Amino acid sequence: MEEILFLIYGNHPKSKKLYAEAEKVINIIREKGEIERNELAKQLNLDLSKAKDKKHFYAIISPMFNKILISEHRGKDLVIYKLSYDIFRIYLDGIRRKAKYYLTKESETDNDVL
Repeated sequence: MEEILFLIYGNHPKSKKLYAEAEKVINIIREKGEIERNELAKQLNLDLSKAKDKKHFYAIISPMFNKILISEHRGKDLVIYKLSYDIFRIYLDGIRRKAKYYLTKESETDNDVL
């Protein structure tokens, strides 16, 4: 789990403080399959009607989007969160493509020397 959280949040000390709550979010969603936004906030003891709690909730949730989490809007105010291995795989493939470009590209001068 540590590696996944590192990919999502990085290793900045402020981000590392979110690891425990992020792991809890992942476990809750994995256990339930999908969860409504307000229910997830309640599980984290956060009240989305309070600005401070809402900001903290999205500090946890936002980095997960396009990496492991998808949301689905059902109606005006109903938002459902689901984990997605396919999204995670796409995210990793993007990292691999960038790594291949930056780490394996030979410069023109290397070819001239050989």
